[in-house]
Amino acid sequence: MFWTLVKTGLIRKRLRTFLTIMSMFVAFVLYGSLNALSGMFTGTIDGLEADNIIVMPRYDFIAGKLPLSHVNYIETLDGIESIIYADYLLSDSMAGMMDGVTFAASPNFFDVYTRFKTSEENKLAMINNPNAVIVGQLMADQKGLKVGDRLNTQSNYKNSDGSNNWSFEIVGFYEAEKIKGDEMGAVINYDTFDEARLNQKGTIGMIMIKAKSADAGQIISRQIDEYFANSSYSTRTGPESMMAIEMAGEFADIELIVNSILLSVFFTILLVSANTLAQSIRERTSDIGVLKCLGYKDLVIFISVILEAIAICITAVLSGLLFTFMLIPVIDNMSGGLMGDVITLSFGVIVGGFLIGLVIAFISAAVPAYNALNLKVVDALRQG
Repeated sequence: MFWTLVKTGLIRKRLRTFLTIMSMFVAFVLYGSLNALSGMFTGTIDGLEADNIIVMPRYDFIAGKLPLSHVNYIETLDGIESIIYADYLLSDSMAGMMDGVTFAASPNFFDVYTRFKTSEENKLAMINNPNAVIVGQLMADQKGLKVGDRLNTQSNYKNSDGSNNWSFEIVGFYEAEKIKGDEMGAVINYDTFDEARLNQKGTIGMIMIKAKSADAGQIISRQIDEYFANSSYSTRTGPESMMAIEMAGEFADIELIVNSILLSVFFTILLVSANTLAQSIRERTSDIGVLKCLGYKDLVIFISVILEAIAICITAVLSGLLFTFMLIPVIDNMSGGLMGDVITLSFGVIVGGFLIGLVIAFISAAVPAYNALNLKVVDALRQG
């Protein structure tokens, strides 16, 4: 019985029903896409660990520097398992930065940063060859690199020959345990690099601490920031997940922007769907009167209007989220495999989408359903 009434209401004006679903479809594609990308800006990417503590310059995450002497103090703190430090061979051009990041790291980089995997032979080759580099597998695949090739890069650091050109011998490759985009990088010996560069010697871009636990990491973070608070090289320290949020915040509060966009979109969709459903019910005033004359109870009419709104919203949710699922591998392919482990549509986002759809359905149908419930047969037939 309900299905007959709902189906009749939906197909009465097919074009209007289709356009209403499509407007909500676009909203839920936007909802799914933005939430799928939100891990990049909220630090919820799988693989960022709470006991990995990052120490970075307080006021300039990207180009700021810390003196290598900071490591000496940090090594005296309790609760630390191991420490690594690194600098970046940044390029002045955006194209160069997107081509992969080269890390000048301490010798124990792969022993501490365990989500980067390479063989013991590669580690040994890097120790024995000061000019060695271990390249990410994704970068190697994209550039067609193999062991024995030269990795040539440009940096804003001047080499000992006075140029900004750097060249290293590839001795092996590494793989990222979870985040595929981490393989768009290369690791070289910090000591060799620091000796060869002509500017900013004895500085590093970051220090990473492997804490004994997440709780110990919080204490260590507080101790470091307090100790260097009045230094010319003050620090900002925290778990790598938190630092990912703060680095994104250097550009803008991305999460706030995303939530504001979604709120605006769904408020607009709520107005559209409520107006559409109200108009549909007004056009069917005489039909509702006839149904009541035929013995359909007021509650049945009320529920059928609610179910009609739910059918429209759930159809839009299903199609929107399904389209988002299909869109994710396309984006990953366009990024060259960088986004595969970063863009994910979680179960919570899917459930949230259906809940939002139900809320919109109930709110938009509330007034039309109430009017249909209280509509008198005589008034309905007179208006018809």
